[in-house]
Amino acid sequence: MKFMCYGVEKEPDTVKLAKMNLLLNNVRGDVREANSFYADPHNAVGRFDYVMANPPFNVDEVVYDKVKDDPRFNEYGVPKNKSKTAKKDSDKKETVPNANYLWISYFATALNPTGRAGLVMANSASDAGNSEYDIRKKMIEDGIISQMVTLPSNMFSSVTLPATLWFFDKQRKQKDEILFIDARNIFTQVDRAHRKFSDEQIKNLAIISRLYEGDSDAFWELVDEYKREGKQEHADWLLERWPKGEYQDVIGLCKVAKLDGEDGIIDQDYSLNAGRYVGVVIEDDGMSAEEFK
Repeated sequence: MKFMCYGVEKEPDTVKLAKMNLLLNNVRGDVREANSFYADPHNAVGRFDYVMANPPFNVDEVVYDKVKDDPRFNEYGVPKNKSKTAKKDSDKKETVPNANYLWISYFATALNPTGRAGLVMANSASDAGNSEYDIRKKMIEDGIISQMVTLPSNMFSSVTLPATLWFFDKQRKQKDEILFIDARNIFTQVDRAHRKFSDEQIKNLAIISRLYEGDSDAFWELVDEYKREGKQEHADWLLERWPKGEYQDVIGLCKVAKLDGEDGIIDQDYSLNAGRYVGVVIEDDGMSAEEFK
C-alpha cells in the first residue's frame, strides 16, 4: 500500500519546513502554499482516507461570499452572522463570525466513504450557538462524529485555550451514538505552565476506543505489556475500570451517549461537551453525616 501525505499551508516558510519534515521522515508528500479558505489545490472533497489536523482556532475576517458556495464548507452549512455588518457601505463585506466550523466542515467533507479524521479544536466549538449550533446538529444527525475527547488545559506551548479532539468515521455502524471521553484530569505536569500526556496515558486513553469498537484482544495485550515491563500500576488502572476486558461507561471518564433518550444528545441540546455526559466522581471523604454537619 502506498502512503501519500497531502497538505495546504498559507505561510511560505512553514511550507518549506513541512516539505523538509516529509523528506527527513522518508514520506512521499505534496504540500502546497495556499490559503485553505479560498483555494483547494488538492480537490479535497471526498478524496481522502485519513485527515489529521490542528488548525488555528477562532479565525475571523473570512469573507462569507468567498466560501458560501464552496462544497468543502456548505454541506453542513456555513457560519453566518445574525445581523448585517455595521461597517460603512464602502467596507461592507460580510465575514464568517468564527472559522472554527469552516475547519470542521472542511475536514469532514474531505473524507471518502471509508474515511476517518482526527482534529484539534477549541473547546468553545463543542457548545457554540447560533448558526454553528445548526451545523453541529446536522453533523450529529448525519452520524459522522464518532468520538469527542476533552483535553486538559495547558497542553500547548503557544496557547492556554482548552481544546477538544474531534473524531470522524464515515463507515461507522453506530450512527446514533457518540463516545465521549473526559481526559481533563489525565496528564503529566511538565512545569508550572505546561502539561503533556505520557506514553502510557496515551495508550490508556486510546484503549478506551478499542474497547468501544469491541477489540478486547488489544486491551489484554496492553495489560500484558504493562506487566512485562513492570508497570503494574497502569495494568491496575485498566483492570479496575474494565475488569472483563469489555467496554463499559466509567463515571468521570467515558460515556457512550445515544442521540435519543433521557440525558441523550438531543436532551443535552446537541452539546458535544464530554463533561455533560460522563459525570463526576463523588469522592468519599470518610466523614460521617454528623461529622460533616
